[in-house]
Amino acid sequence: MRTRLATCVAIALAVALTVAAAPQAQPPRLVVIIVIDQMRADYIDRYAHQWTGGLKRLVERGAHFTRAAYPYGGTVTCPGHSTISTGTFPASHGMVNNEWVDWKARQVVRCMHDPDAQPVAFGGGTGREFHSPRNMLRPTFADELRRQSRRSRVVSVALKPRSAIALAGRGSPNTIAVWEEDDGTIATSQAYTRTPWPEVDQFVRAHPLAAAYGETWNRVKPPEFYTGVDDAPGEASPERWGRTFPHVLDSRSGKPDNVFVTAWERSPWSDTHVAGLAMTLTEKLKLGTSGATDFLAMSFPATDTVGHEYGPQSHEVQDVLLRVDAHLGRILDLLDRTVGANRYVLALSADHGVAIVPEQAAAAGLDAGRVSSTAIRDAVQETLEKTLGPGTYYGTLLNLQLFLQPGVAATLRSRPDAIAAVKSALLATTGVGQVYWRGELAAPALTTDPFLAAWRLSYVADRTGDFIVIPKPNWLIRSASGTTHGSPYEYDRRVPVILFGAGVRPGRYATAASPADIAPTLASLVGIRMPAAEGRILTEAIVK
Repeated sequence: MRTRLATCVAIALAVALTVAAAPQAQPPRLVVIIVIDQMRADYIDRYAHQWTGGLKRLVERGAHFTRAAYPYGGTVTCPGHSTISTGTFPASHGMVNNEWVDWKARQVVRCMHDPDAQPVAFGGGTGREFHSPRNMLRPTFADELRRQSRRSRVVSVALKPRSAIALAGRGSPNTIAVWEEDDGTIATSQAYTRTPWPEVDQFVRAHPLAAAYGETWNRVKPPEFYTGVDDAPGEASPERWGRTFPHVLDSRSGKPDNVFVTAWERSPWSDTHVAGLAMTLTEKLKLGTSGATDFLAMSFPATDTVGHEYGPQSHEVQDVLLRVDAHLGRILDLLDRTVGANRYVLALSADHGVAIVPEQAAAAGLDAGRVSSTAIRDAVQETLEKTLGPGTYYGTLLNLQLFLQPGVAATLRSRPDAIAAVKSALLATTGVGQVYWRGELAAPALTTDPFLAAWRLSYVADRTGDFIVIPKPNWLIRSASGTTHGSPYEYDRRVPVILFGAGVRPGRYATAASPADIAPTLASLVGIRMPAAEGRILTEAIVK
């Protein structure tokens, strides 16, 4: 027995020593965040049967959080990308809208506007826009990765400046952030570099936007492959395009002018540009092979630019998703080959969802329609003239945020009767469902009103509007056609959250989740901290 006991102890010690000597799991060499702009969560249930590439692979082999949703109001691009990157909500990171009113400068400013950030253009172009992350109030995942690892490289590619910058965070010698200006110029700003990066410049010169002039967007599959119809009620007919395929990328001028650029932006060619540049930089910079953990981010825009015009049930949106599926397949193949299938981790999400086109919702028997922005303006102006006397009171409406003229909000603070009168007038406007005064958003008292709670997460005193005007469900503050987003309703808040790759346990998870959980979860997998994060670590999907 003594001999057997000694043998067992020896074996146990040997096993213990072997376990102790085993190397610890290495953190991923590359972290990837992919945002599909305006991707509703239900696109997966509705259209996944059409996919064969990267989207299919991520859905089937990743950790898919089926109940993920933004908890705040103001569901638009800048807040969504910033929430994904910082792990915090708009009231903390400060990006409460795509734009807001700066009454000191007496102008509407974009969320990433920075007059001191000189543009740096690629491909011989001339930059005219001024963007930087100066207005962001919280660090991004990329910021913390650079700060805590020091050798990490960051690449962020998007069409919209607010998307690329929100994902990239602050500048550093190891950061590349690239976007497109409104006139088609591919650019960055001196917040990131003083001179064009050679790798980006070469790509832009080899792939000019103008090369797509005259191209025709046709469906990649036969018409019967797509669900629904190609010409549905309420779809838009944007300039040079009709409501049905094909769509030609051209202009009446016969030249690649701004009309052509707009068509290019709302076509799958914009996604192809993002994917191509991101893949080129991944290869040329050898991301994921330096020994430190690198970061790659990209935001695909066409689901948004197309979705606004044609709606979430359109053949156009389905076709864009088919092409994104193919792009992601090529990206995953590239990462498997250059980084290693088990050496990178990827998160996929969206910045917001979108409403069904109101005419289509009405045809399905729902209470739906369009709210007149003119009626909103008149209700506010006429009511305040009656209560405060003659004057100009109405300012502007940016998404669902209504800004009064300078000084009017301060006057209203001592006139609760005037505030109540404005709210009553707005609620009497056809299609308006709820209205909040900024004082309600700033109040510290707890609330059981879910919409008020949501909009408090989107409140920053000098950036949020004076009134929040929320349409009824399936009603939109948008002109005669197309659709939009920005509400606290489920169709705007629910988006995919999928994790994939190193350290991730695949499966479908019905636990509550938010895109704010992405940054702290990725940080946990990499071994860094996100001290400001308000999202949680999705521990149920992490391999222990």
